[in-house]
Amino acid sequence: MKKAIRAFLACLLVCAVTGGCLSIPNSETVSPRYFKNKSQAGPRSNMEQINFVKLRMDKPAEELLGPNDVLGIYIAGITGNAEDAPPIHNIGSDTERPASGYPYMVRSDGTLSLPMLPEPIYVEGMTLIQAEEAIRAAYTLKRSIVRADANISVSLIKPRTYHVTVIREDIIGSDLRNIQRDTGAAYLAGMARGTATSLELPAYRNDVLEALSQTGGLPGLNAKNEVVILRKAYSDEFSDHDYMSGTDTGYAQSQVARRYNETGEISDLNSDVGVLRIPLRIGPDDTPPQLTSEDVTLYDGDVVYIQSREAEVFYTGGLIKGGVFPIPRDYDLDVMGAIATAGGTVGVSVGSNQNNGSSKIGSFLPASRILVLREVNGRQYAIQIRQRDMLRDPTQRILIEPNDVIIVEYTTLELIFNMLYNSINFTVRYSDFK
Repeated sequence: MKKAIRAFLACLLVCAVTGGCLSIPNSETVSPRYFKNKSQAGPRSNMEQINFVKLRMDKPAEELLGPNDVLGIYIAGITGNAEDAPPIHNIGSDTERPASGYPYMVRSDGTLSLPMLPEPIYVEGMTLIQAEEAIRAAYTLKRSIVRADANISVSLIKPRTYHVTVIREDIIGSDLRNIQRDTGAAYLAGMARGTATSLELPAYRNDVLEALSQTGGLPGLNAKNEVVILRKAYSDEFSDHDYMSGTDTGYAQSQVARRYNETGEISDLNSDVGVLRIPLRIGPDDTPPQLTSEDVTLYDGDVVYIQSREAEVFYTGGLIKGGVFPIPRDYDLDVMGAIATAGGTVGVSVGSNQNNGSSKIGSFLPASRILVLREVNGRQYAIQIRQRDMLRDPTQRILIEPNDVIIVEYTTLELIFNMLYNSINFTVRYSDFK
C-alpha cells in the first residue's frame, strides 16, 4: 500500500516539475495582450447597416409601356359591340389594379396589332394616356374607321414581368427547422443549404428589395453581409459553356436553380465579371456603396444570391463540451462570451454533480487555464488566459475570430489537488445534517 502511495506521489511530482499534465506547456503560449481584446472596438461592433431603401429602384413619375405588357383595349364597335360594356379585370385582386377592355399584349418589338389596322401601332415607352391617343389617332385621323367621339379606352391588365431566381443559404427548410427545434441546436453547420426560388417580378417592382421581401425578407444573422447579383448578360464570362447559355426566357435562372438544388453550391463564382456585390453593413471608414437604380434593377435571367456565413465559427474542447458555434454577425464576441455560448461556466467547478439526494464533489479547484488556438499567417498561436485575470481585467478578454479553438483545462497545481481530493471518497449526504 505504501509503495502504491509513493508511486502515485512520484507521478504527481513528475507532472508538477515537467508540466507534462498540460496540453501545451506555458513556454509555448503567448500573452493575450498581443491580440485585439474587449477594450478595443472590433470589426463587427463598428459596422453599420446601409440604408435599405438603396436596394429599391427609382420609379418614374409615370410608368411606361413595354414588351409583354397586357393592355385592356376597348374600341366601341371594333373590339366589342357598341352596346356592350367592356369586360372588367382584376376585381378583388390584391396585386393587380382594376382594368377594363379586351386583352392585347405588347409584342416583343413594342407594337400592338389591332383589328382593321394594316400596320401595328408602336407603343413602347408610352404612358397609357399616350397609347390611348395613338390608338384613337390611328382609327379616327389616319383612317376613318370609327367616329372621332367613339368610346376608346386603354388600361393595364397585367404588367410585364421579369424572371429572376433568388438563392438563399440563410433560410433552412422545414425539416431542418424541426431538427433544430427537437435538438435545441443553435447551429446546424453544413446543413442549412437554403432554397432556390424562381420569381416573376412585375415591372417597376423588379428590384433587389422586392426579390428579398418575397423570399423571406432581409438576409438573416447566418448570412454574409452582402447581396450578390449574377447578371445573365455576362453569363458566358463566368460560367461553363453549357451553363446559363440559353436564349429563351427563364432558361438561365432555371439552370442556376437546378444546379444549386442538385449540388448545394454554385460553381465558378470566383470571377467578378458579371457579378455585383452589394455590402449590407459597412465600417465607419468605409465608403458607402454608390448604388444606382440600374444596379439594383433585376431583369430576365438575373440571380440574387445570399451566401451562408457558416464558415465563421469557433470550436470548443477540453473541459467544455466539444462543439461548433457561430460567431455573431453584428457584434463582437469575446472569450468569456464564447465560453458562455458553448455552455461553459466561469468560476464554478465543472465537476460538480447531483445524484440521488447526495452531492459528490468531483473537483476541489475549478479549471482556470484557458487556451485560444489561433492561426495567423499560416502559424498557430496558443493564447493563454488565466480565469482570474480575465474576470478582473477586460483587456484579457480577447475577441474571438473565425476558426478559433477554445480549450479550458486544469493547471498542473489544480490537477494535482483534484487528483488528491478525488482519491479521498468524500461524500456529503443531506441526511448527515438532519
